[in-house]
Amino acid sequence: MGESQIHNAGRLKALTKMTVAHQVILHPFVSSTLKVWSTTVGRDKTYRTIQYFSRFLAWYCFRMGYTRPTIERFQNLKSALGLSRKLMRIGKPLEHLQSAIKAVDQRDPVLRVTAIGRQLGYAAYLVHDTLAWVHGAKVKVFDKDTISRINRNAARFWFFGLACSLLSGAYKMRDLRVKEIKARKPRPSPEKESERKNELRSIAAQRFAVQYQLVQDSLDILLPSASLNWLVLNDGQLGLAGFVTSIMGLRTQTQKVLGASK
Repeated sequence: MGESQIHNAGRLKALTKMTVAHQVILHPFVSSTLKVWSTTVGRDKTYRTIQYFSRFLAWYCFRMGYTRPTIERFQNLKSALGLSRKLMRIGKPLEHLQSAIKAVDQRDPVLRVTAIGRQLGYAAYLVHDTLAWVHGAKVKVFDKDTISRINRNAARFWFFGLACSLLSGAYKMRDLRVKEIKARKPRPSPEKESERKNELRSIAAQRFAVQYQLVQDSLDILLPSASLNWLVLNDGQLGLAGFVTSIMGLRTQTQKVLGASK
């Protein structure tokens, strides 16, 4: 083979590598992922997914008798991501306070009370979560009793917010059921019948969204319940529960971001 042929073969190989890299880096999936990660919520949900899966893996490795360095590797990853997420959420209580104020305008009294309770519960939880970050980052180290009280109060407020969300979801499901029963009655004219079918599709979409949130909240509420010793669950069970709800939250955020960009 001559020098020119070797040179051309080398150029062809380099071009092939560049084309492959171009296709990978500019792949629609990579672009979509970067859009989601450009939001604080998208990054938080991604970190949370890894954090809780690491918690499960640490428990699994312990049960299977893996070496201590392997177990500590996952425990350290879980702790580092947990501390990073606390930092990312500093200031977020103000968002929930704004949402609580807006919820005052809600006409339905049950939805109004549960929405305000949920937002205030989350705001108080995140305030205590910030204090936990202050301690974890050693900005201000609290004594053992104080940090224990902060963590327990955080779990209480988180539980309260989730409980309000579950009550709201149950109430919405009841309301949607009543609307569905009414919408199933045939209408006299073709126009009214078309409206009825559209209404049924809308009710089905709303019911799916409410059920999705109910499942997510039902799993999430296990975490503060275990922290408060109201439920006895091991790290494997809690890790899986958190992992599943993180995936669910990441899916919701992905749909929101990519849907808005269309």
